[in-house]
Amino acid sequence: MALVHAQLKELSNEPDSQLRERTDALRGSLRKNSADCPAAAIALAAEAIRRIHRLEAYDVQFLAGFSLANGELAEMATGEGKTLAALLAAFYYSLHGRGVHVATVNPYLAERDTEFAVPVLALLGVSVSCLIGNENPDKKRASYTCDVTYGVGTDFGFDYLRDQLSIRAAGRTEPHFHEILLGTEPRKPSLMQRGHAFSIIDEADSVLIDEARSPLIISAGAKTPSRTPEVYRLADRVAGDLDPDTHFIADKNAAGFTLTPEGKQRAFELLDDTALGQIRRIWQQYVEHALHVRHHLRHDVHYVVDKDKVMIVDEFTGRLCPDRTWRDGLHQAVEARAGVTITEENSSEATISRPAYFRLYERICGLTGTAAEAATELRQSYKLCTTIIPLHRPCHREILPDRVFKDRFTKLAAVAKDVAARHVAGQPILIGTRTIENSEAVVEALKPLNLKLRVLNARQDAEEAAIIENAGQPGAITIATNMAGRGAHIPVPEKSRSAGGLHVIGLERHESARIDRQLIGRTARQGQPGSAQFFLSLDDDLILKQTPFSDAKLEDFSRTDELAPDVAAYFLRAQRKAEQLDRAQRRMLAAHHEWIDELKQAL
Repeated sequence: MALVHAQLKELSNEPDSQLRERTDALRGSLRKNSADCPAAAIALAAEAIRRIHRLEAYDVQFLAGFSLANGELAEMATGEGKTLAALLAAFYYSLHGRGVHVATVNPYLAERDTEFAVPVLALLGVSVSCLIGNENPDKKRASYTCDVTYGVGTDFGFDYLRDQLSIRAAGRTEPHFHEILLGTEPRKPSLMQRGHAFSIIDEADSVLIDEARSPLIISAGAKTPSRTPEVYRLADRVAGDLDPDTHFIADKNAAGFTLTPEGKQRAFELLDDTALGQIRRIWQQYVEHALHVRHHLRHDVHYVVDKDKVMIVDEFTGRLCPDRTWRDGLHQAVEARAGVTITEENSSEATISRPAYFRLYERICGLTGTAAEAATELRQSYKLCTTIIPLHRPCHREILPDRVFKDRFTKLAAVAKDVAARHVAGQPILIGTRTIENSEAVVEALKPLNLKLRVLNARQDAEEAAIIENAGQPGAITIATNMAGRGAHIPVPEKSRSAGGLHVIGLERHESARIDRQLIGRTARQGQPGSAQFFLSLDDDLILKQTPFSDAKLEDFSRTDELAPDVAAYFLRAQRKAEQLDRAQRRMLAAHHEWIDELKQAL
């Protein structure tokens, strides 16, 4: 750290042209493996940031920059300046001349961070671009040629798959493909990416842990109407005719449904000649998919319907995924249930798991506000060590005890009462929900108060920046899904601070404690005042899925509207159980992919 400060003092009096000359000299030093390069690079980038944005980097941001330069994952509390820290490391890696990919979780953050980085790195003679998901290949190719490329993590992965398909179409074999992308063979003009050298992953725990079970898939189909729609419609009608336990059994942990012998018999009795002629797989699977849609997937929770199209809602970010579809006929089962045009099933042309994609890079590193809980898994799965970055200023966040209610109705009534009292005092409020459905239920509960509300969910994602920008204003009331949980900076003016700062209300516990911590992290940043509290109920999804209560205990609890504070411990127990199940499923998936890789090598 002393070396960085010494160099900053030396750089402060040099002209801009001298900074660029120092950048060129650093590139030469890197070829000699100079140990001083990270410190010199971080100092240069910090000086450029000071000149362009009039921001003085903090020591904690330098620490995070060094952690990233060492190939580590830095846990940096929300509001501590992860964008600036990532830029310090991006500049260091850019000096190698082989491209740096800065992966964010959504386009809004990618564009915001690019806007911050462009003038800074231009001053140092480093090129920057922002990867736009739906751009044509020529523009993407130009983006990848830049020294630093910002973009959504999934877009980097999908472009890798498109390059793979391009090589296959040209008759190239997979080993040649890897040689080209790793830079040992010249890149062909048809390829977009030039290799996988360095990746800086924003919100790394979300990308590497939460999304690890969702592979990246490029598919054909799903754009044209299905030639066999009746089989899906009949399966939906049959599913509605079946009784639980008698005809099917639910596996709550796997969210799956299996027909009993009686259920199979009933399903085949209802299979008519029209549907029989359209079957592409065993009839039982169509019906079990339809049961899954009826009893597990929920409108405005797992998906929305817009303009005769079913669109998936990402369970971790709360954002719409218009180009993503469920596989193996499940998406068509949802379309049948929703009453929209049933599309043709996808056929997978190329796929890769997210962990497998990021393992292509020679070095990955990342930033997040919530890595400690997943530190062991990140080390075992990715060989990423986690460094906890200290706070720049002491945290003054007040975490109020959880309140637990017998049902959602009484919970929402209590939330409305709490919101009314805080609004009168001029305190801004952010209400975090898991789903679109719940966010709209809160709106209904607050309607009698006649207060001005702003809602941020997948239906309003185009207004995200404006909604977040104003969420900290005095008396503001913002209702948001997980979209406001990561990467969102909420400015809080002095008048709001005097009223207690931003108050965050969590409407239920998530299946991962890290997501709860992200939501709470929206308040009391950089030593500001702020508070947070969770309002829970016995019919929350977490409780219904993990069932920590016996029927007798539930009946006993339900005798009063608000339960004793110690009941909140049951919710944390259910959360730990959900986290254990998720970890087990990720381990099984990783083992499956390792087996597939070994099989490919053997062949």
